[in-house]
Amino acid sequence: MPERHVRIAATGRYLPGQVLTNEELVARFGLDVDAAWIEARTGIRSRHWMQPGETTSDMAAAAARAVLDEAGVEARELDRIVLATISPDQPSPATAMRVARLLGARCPAFDVSAACAGFLYGLDLGAASVRGGEERVLVLAADARSRFVDPTDRRAVVLFADGAAGALLVPSDEPGLHPVALGAEGRERPGAEVPAGGAREPASHATVDARRHFVQVDGRREIFDLFVAFTREACDAALAAAGLTLDEIDLFITHQGNALMVQEVLDALGLPPERAVNDVVHHGNTSSATVPIALAEARAAGRIRAGDRVLLTSVGAGYTFGAVVHRF
Repeated sequence: MPERHVRIAATGRYLPGQVLTNEELVARFGLDVDAAWIEARTGIRSRHWMQPGETTSDMAAAAARAVLDEAGVEARELDRIVLATISPDQPSPATAMRVARLLGARCPAFDVSAACAGFLYGLDLGAASVRGGEERVLVLAADARSRFVDPTDRRAVVLFADGAAGALLVPSDEPGLHPVALGAEGRERPGAEVPAGGAREPASHATVDARRHFVQVDGRREIFDLFVAFTREACDAALAAAGLTLDEIDLFITHQGNALMVQEVLDALGLPPERAVNDVVHHGNTSSATVPIALAEARAAGRIRAGDRVLLTSVGAGYTFGAVVHRF
């Protein structure tokens, strides 16, 4: 029996309508810095935040509709929905179940929690499902980090944002999606975390008073160094699995967490800016959604042509990391 290959048939993204510029953020939260200070340290000028009443599942469903519209596929035709998120609507059940209901799908649907590398983890699971016989697998990533920022924490407020995006995986006669290279290294300092609200530290008056339900971020230099190291490891593994070199990659998309961090990765790999995506300026850090948002926008802008090889990679809290090559 011939090998069953997998390709991305369609992509799509959703960004909330509320756009906050640096100036608006400074005014709303009374920050002790100005807009220029924020941009100089993050590369961000504006970000999208959800409206009151909007949820992670709403964003994921909107992104899913964009993917399905491009593919010309009905939700009832889906064989599986995989949603990467660390901002679920609630602890249980899976947010993917509400997404399926909003879409009108009736198929297996579940969440994956791998922080900013979640979309890569989702692609790995989705590709395995297609190789195993399924025809249409929807891989989504959605995060609502604005709901977890402490308004008194300047660093978190200026960095994190909301958004969703995804891709439809289908069988292919030729290799499209090469094997996904994944990794994880559990560290005492995970890079970023929301300490309370789980089984280890259930919600209580004490955890709320201590502000332990907000995201907490480690020192920037430590995060940058580990991000570069894990990105290099993941990319080396993904390129080896695809039988390619970095010189043969047409477009490089890494986690859009901070514009300066993206540039450090490009410098470390020796890649010029024109061969990469750096869209943090208008979106901020949307966690698991940064890579698929960048992918969807690059395709929509015509930056990816038929036959192009795109290298996707990300590093997330924990630490989780991954990379994959796709030939379009």
